Amino acid sequence: MSTSRHHHYLSQCYLKGFTQGNAKKSKLTVVDLKESKTFETIPRNVGGMRDFNRVEIEGVDPEVIEKAQSEFESKVAKALKDLPETLDFSGENKDLILELIGMLAIKSPEMREHLSKPLIQIAKMTMAMTMETKERWESQIAQVKADTGEDISNGKTYEEMKEFVEGQEYDITVKKEHQIHMELVGMQQITELLHMRNWTLVKAGGESGEFITTDNPVSLTWHNPDQVPQFMSPGFGSRDTMVYFPVSKNLALVGEFGRNDTVTEANKLLVAFLNSKIIANSYQKVFAAKNNFNYVAKGGEISKGNTLLKRA
Repeated sequence: MSTSRHHHYLSQCYLKGFTQGNAKKSKLTVVDLKESKTFETIPRNVGGMRDFNRVEIEGVDPEVIEKAQSEFESKVAKALKDLPETLDFSGENKDLILELIGMLAIKSPEMREHLSKPLIQIAKMTMAMTMETKERWESQIAQVKADTGEDISNGKTYEEMKEFVEGQEYDITVKKEHQIHMELVGMQQITELLHMRNWTLVKAGGESGEFITTDNPVSLTWHNPDQVPQFMSPGFGSRDTMVYFPVSKNLALVGEFGRNDTVTEANKLLVAFLNSKIIANSYQKVFAAKNNFNYVAKGGEISKGNTLLKRA
């Protein structure tokens, strides 16, 4: 049975909306902020990695997640195509696009690393607590042996294990299957909260310029960050927040609580402002049809995309 090994966490059907020809094989301009370089490529060559969705569970198709995502994206592709024609953000198309936003908000290598860190820290703390006394260590060994019949000490003494744990010359990893499970749960929760917001569909084009996207295309920010303690991060259920999501180079969505659903046209300043917001939210890469997009640079002036690396 043939399997795919290159899995996309950034959907190609989404990225093609930011290409020059609106197709999977159309060219996309990539600005790599970390590597300080700009190049052109097609959507297939970005936003993916080997076996990102592959699972290793006995009796389960390793491609079950990749196949489910592919089926979902085929439906999303139609919704993304219909929206510019109808400008009607409701019904099934709304459901699909909000689910896409929920997926893109949590599904990335960077987010996997971020969500794994507290689990790894808990594991290290548990190990340290287990090694606090010889009696506790021996009790844990005995309990595991009674439950499973396995001696997990592998013949090591308490002193040897304590030295090993305190030296921290080891790596703890979170199984990918558990990471995928966390993503699926998080995606569902985020999507439910997105449905509670009111949405403004923002149109661009002509003199206003085009929207861009990034490798972290869902921006969640406070409306009034100066009034919020610095240690508080915004949540998708937080009232005084804005979710910004560029849908394509000509459309964007802004989600807020307590507003009216509406459609509006963006001027050049608004497009530049929203482009700056999504650039600030990026992990490393910015994607655009061309590098002449507008953004607000430091100092407040509107600049072109080809100056972005010079100012970084």
